[in-house]
Amino acid sequence: MGFFSTILGLCGFGIGISMGLVIGYFLFVYLQPNDVKDPQIQSIAEQDPKSMLRMLPEIPLWVKNPDFDRVDWINKFLEYMWPYLDKAICKTARNIAKPIIEEQIPKYKIDSVDFETLTLGSLPPTFQGMKVYLTDEKELIMEPCLKWAANPNVLLAIKAFGLKATVQVVDLQVFAQPRITLKPLVPSFPCFATIYVSLMEKPHVDFGLKLGGADLMSIPGLYRFVQEQIKDQVANMYLWPKTLVVPILDPANNAWNIIEEIEKQTP
Repeated sequence: MGFFSTILGLCGFGIGISMGLVIGYFLFVYLQPNDVKDPQIQSIAEQDPKSMLRMLPEIPLWVKNPDFDRVDWINKFLEYMWPYLDKAICKTARNIAKPIIEEQIPKYKIDSVDFETLTLGSLPPTFQGMKVYLTDEKELIMEPCLKWAANPNVLLAIKAFGLKATVQVVDLQVFAQPRITLKPLVPSFPCFATIYVSLMEKPHVDFGLKLGGADLMSIPGLYRFVQEQIKDQVANMYLWPKTLVVPILDPANNAWNIIEEIEKQTP
C-alpha cells in the first residue's frame, strides 16, 4: 500500500501542477484589461506638483544644476559610433577576461568558462551633463553624469563535472557619477600621463540574471542581496577618495619631463 500511495501522490502532484499552470495561463491571458487608454501627453507647465516631483529624478543635471554643462555632442558621437564601440569593447573584454578565467577556474574544479555571446546591445550610454573643475595644477577634472539603460546579451557557458550550464545577463541599467581626472598634463600626445577615476556616490546597477533560462532575480530576497553586494563591492574599490588608476604614458619613458626641461632652458 505504501508503494501505491507514493505513486498516486506523485501522480496527483504532477496533475495538480499541470492544472495550476494551465489555469494560471488562461487567467493571465483572458483577464487582461481591455479598456487600455493611451497616456495623456502634457507640457511641463500643465503638470501638477506631484507629477513634477516624480519627474525630477529624470530631469538632466544641466537643468537642475547650472554648474553642469550640456554634452549632447558626446551623446550624438556615442550614438553614431556605438556599433563599432560595442564590438571593440567586447573584444577587449574577452581578451582581458580570458587569462583571468583560466587562472581562476582550476580553484573551483571547473573545466571551462566561455563567452557564447557577448554584446552590449544597441543602446549606448548617455551623459546627462558634465561639470569641469578649474584648478591651478596641471590637471583636468571632469564629473559626468552617466545613465545607461542597455539591452545586452551576455551568455556565459560553464562546464564542470561533465555538465554544462549557461548564465545570461540581460536588461542592464547603470546610473553613476564618476570623477575623471587627467593628470599631469604634458606636452606629449595624448597630453596627459594618467587617468584617475573615482565614484562620487554609490552607483545604481540593475540587471537580469538567468540560469538555464530561469530568472534568478525572481527568487525572493536574492535581488536585493545582489544589488547591495554590487554597490558595496564597487564602493569599496572606487568610491572617492579611492581611485582607479589607468596609466597612459610609461613613467619610465619620461619624454614630457625632458621636453619641459628643454622649454625652460629655451630663452
